[in-house]
Amino acid sequence: AAGAGRAGGPRRADGHRRAMMPSRESNSELYRDKVILAPMVRAGTLPLRLLALSCGADLVYGEELIDLKVRNAVRVQNRKLGTIDWVLAKKNNEVVFRTCKEERGRFIFQLGTSSGPGALEAVGRPGGIALSGDVAGIDVNMGCPKGFR
Repeated sequence: AAGAGRAGGPRRADGHRRAMMPSRESNSELYRDKVILAPMVRAGTLPLRLLALSCGADLVYGEELIDLKVRNAVRVQNRKLGTIDWVLAKKNNEVVFRTCKEERGRFIFQLGTSSGPGALEAVGRPGGIALSGDVAGIDVNMGCPKGFR
């Protein structure tokens, strides 16, 4: 459904096409009768996510990562660990986020942001997390009282 509005969706009053969004019913199907590891500060790392999946979780959330940090991360394959790492090349390849094939299609990336454009720049850019195939979805958190540093 993403992008469906571009091809021939209904037009808004200003003439721009309106993006077609899934209905509430189809959205709720994604979560109906599922066992989900909820987002937890400093706990939703890869080892806990894999443990939750091995214990029967259908979906797992990662810890919240701030858009300012994610924006500069690049995707690298870590052959030694068998993971995909998103690293900050300018910070000695500091790992921002790590995933692996065992959680593909079942991992929800949680993004903290103070603006829609900032979120889009962080994950929606060419080569970004949203387009990588590494995550099943992105949860945008714009209401957390946590400071953005």
